[in-house]
Amino acid sequence: PILGRRRSSGSTISKLVLRIGTLVMIVAVPMLYNMPTPDLQTSSAQKQKNDVTVKKDTNVAASEYESPKRKEGEAKTNQEAAEPSIAWEVLPAADHMDATIAELKPATLCACAKCGTTSLWEELFAIVEGKSFMSMNYTGPPFLSKLSNRKLWTNIEAKRKTDWSNFKDQDSFALIRDPKERIVSAWKSKVTCDTDEEILGHRMFVPHLLKLAGPSSSMTARTDKGFPCLDLSDYLAVLSQIHAQGREGLLNEHFLPQHLGCFKDVPPSMWTVVTTISGPNALCSLKSVVSKSANMSNTDDGCQIMIKTHNYTRNVDLSRADEDILDRITIKEYEMLRKYLDA
Repeated sequence: PILGRRRSSGSTISKLVLRIGTLVMIVAVPMLYNMPTPDLQTSSAQKQKNDVTVKKDTNVAASEYESPKRKEGEAKTNQEAAEPSIAWEVLPAADHMDATIAELKPATLCACAKCGTTSLWEELFAIVEGKSFMSMNYTGPPFLSKLSNRKLWTNIEAKRKTDWSNFKDQDSFALIRDPKERIVSAWKSKVTCDTDEEILGHRMFVPHLLKLAGPSSSMTARTDKGFPCLDLSDYLAVLSQIHAQGREGLLNEHFLPQHLGCFKDVPPSMWTVVTTISGPNALCSLKSVVSKSANMSNTDDGCQIMIKTHNYTRNVDLSRADEDILDRITIKEYEMLRKYLDA
């Protein structure tokens, strides 16, 4: 009997241990399997997130570093992509009922900055609006040169030319200027040091030109007058450096070569009219391009000259080095435009 009780007690203890072990297994095993899982998932997700962040930051950094270089490369190999077209596609307004509008027709118009554009747009305004611009007592911005400003240009709808597939279906007008005169004129009106008063353009165009010349350039702006400016020889030297690097397509339109402006997409031979602002038939030609009833055959007797431009190259002192630079950076423009300049 005593031995029987001992066996019973041992059996009871064994059963108790077994039950406790089972309970431990039931509680501990899930803990062993489940507790690390969130940490592992979090770690894995965090690692993946970190990897993505690193890749993203690397890509951004690479983009910021490579983008300017890529743009420079494009400027050297594909100047056409450097700037959008400066040409305007002009259509008669569709939301107005006016006798003047009925006389208008679609046209493509383009004018290089510093080519007499103020006079051109004033004449165009008189043609399409039926009144003088001076009578409007208008001050910008936006200025007269923004043909898409419907508050001012009410009889036309204009936008920058992007689709050239219909170019041959419309008459077209391009305003040009002697390249050397234009370059000197741009200096005199935008970045010159030959003035005691700051002019619009000093703080915008001087830094822009020096930036395009690049860090290797030794040229600096004069600041002794209280604003940044460039002497003529320095200005020409900066332009020469920009051209030498193939970056002239990135110049502001006041300094942009004409073969990369109006004629970037279509050569002058395909335009209906290519003329200077002082051409004897310029005004009649403009009327004939935008108006149905105008006759392009009118010549000197029937057309006023819009404006006589100044030959700035005769009024400034150019060194031999200056003249060499002007010859070099305008050679492509003269090759394209000489016969139109001599007309």
